[in-house]
Amino acid sequence: MRKLLLLSACLMTCAALALADDKKDAKEEKKDDKTKSEATITPTELAVNRKVETKLPFGGSSFEGTRVSFVVSYPNKHLLGLDRSSKLTAMKDDKDNSFIDEKNAFSGGLNYYPQIAEDGSALLTSASSFVKAPGKGATKVLLKGELVLLCGADEKTTESKKFELKEKAKTTAGDFEITVTREKEGGFGAEGPALSVVGKYRGIRKVEVKDADGKAVMILGRGSFPDFNGKQFTHNYALSKPLKEGTIHVTYFAKEEQIKVPLDLSVGIDLGR
Repeated sequence: MRKLLLLSACLMTCAALALADDKKDAKEEKKDDKTKSEATITPTELAVNRKVETKLPFGGSSFEGTRVSFVVSYPNKHLLGLDRSSKLTAMKDDKDNSFIDEKNAFSGGLNYYPQIAEDGSALLTSASSFVKAPGKGATKVLLKGELVLLCGADEKTTESKKFELKEKAKTTAGDFEITVTREKEGGFGAEGPALSVVGKYRGIRKVEVKDADGKAVMILGRGSFPDFNGKQFTHNYALSKPLKEGTIHVTYFAKEEQIKVPLDLSVGIDLGR
């Protein structure tokens, strides 16, 4: 009977250890998955400006400054921009010379107006100092802070009724107001009408224009911008070929989510390669 009890105790202990190992493995696997889904930040440019007094016609270089540009990507997310709560907490060289003067609001900081890939897969932004360049003997620029990425969520599609694509013609697709700004854009691969799509949503995944047979006509992005208050957004497009009438299909993000990403870069002349 004693041997039987000892054997049962051993089996229970082994089972508990195996369960603990399984949980540990699952936790590590989950951690690995999280690691795989984190943002990637890749430096693309290191620019240094030195102040030099000369008798050149334009006065030589009149200020000192440093700029680091970098690309941010996040798997399976559609990036819309950087939130203003993003912050640069340190910008210095590897000799501990700080480039940012906290008492001077214009000494530098993050660029909150990044270039964004049309498919939302990445954005390009920068951190700059307008008052300091790396000190003597320095070989790297160090950045620390936190980026708050704005990402599209709750994807939806809406469409307009069929309408004539003539200059100043207007229609609506859901909450968007669509205007034909020109009957013929001309140049840069666009020979058809130019359109503006205006609404309260920053994030548009795509705009499709379909002809009378329901076939999509190639459309080219012409940039987007917010109004002064940031509450209305204008998205500009142009068709690749002339079209007399059609329907507009807008796929957009009804919501935005914020993802905090630590900024921790050490950038030398090799840009981290």
